[in-house]
Amino acid sequence: MAVIFVLASSFLSAEDTCGDLTDQGNQARYELRNVSGHHSPIEIDGYLTLRDDAAAHVRVYWVHALARNVTKKKISYWSVGFETAGSDPGLNFTQSNDYFFTGDVFAPGQTVKVQSCPISLVIRPANEEPPAESGDSTAPTASVRIKFVQFSDGSTWGDRDYAAQVHQLRRATLDKFESLQKLYSESGEKAFMDALEEPTGLPCYEQIKSQCQTQNGDSNCVRKGIEQMLVTAAHQRNLEAH
Repeated sequence: MAVIFVLASSFLSAEDTCGDLTDQGNQARYELRNVSGHHSPIEIDGYLTLRDDAAAHVRVYWVHALARNVTKKKISYWSVGFETAGSDPGLNFTQSNDYFFTGDVFAPGQTVKVQSCPISLVIRPANEEPPAESGDSTAPTASVRIKFVQFSDGSTWGDRDYAAQVHQLRRATLDKFESLQKLYSESGEKAFMDALEEPTGLPCYEQIKSQCQTQNGDSNCVRKGIEQMLVTAAHQRNLEAH
């Protein structure tokens, strides 16, 4: 069993949104094996921790890693995947980092922290027969792979299918932002707040909602965040056009 997660791009570390991750107790630790392609623009290493919560019937994973841009180019988008093998439930976790709406870059030589909030997966009931698997299931392993990188000059590395996905995601995010602005203008505060309750799967939009979650009943924080990201995106598109 594997579950895929796509997280919001952000310059916030997990501690900013998930609390202290250092003292969870009774954790197993697995070093990450880097299986990125040849000449990966990003070096990454670290480890996964996991803890079984028997009372809740879940296995909880955390990701702890450091990534470094080893090229001489600025990176505007990158995607990294983490997987486990020999463990049920297994982890298949993807984090995408898109700076198109923030104006930031992953600079040459820069090192960034990659951490996840706790990821809880349901443990198979004891009376269920597990699927047949090859290899030693008692010895879980963990791997990490840089999937795709887009540089600020437009060039890319990795899975080319990601290029189209990145463009589609940015377009969908822009459309969502513009539709929300129109909704607020035409229908007011309540309709806007009701619309925020709907999950979208758009990382940058969900990031704004997460950062503004303490502003209960007030749309001001989200509307300011949307406006700023639209301004930044317009500036980015102007740069790409020249």
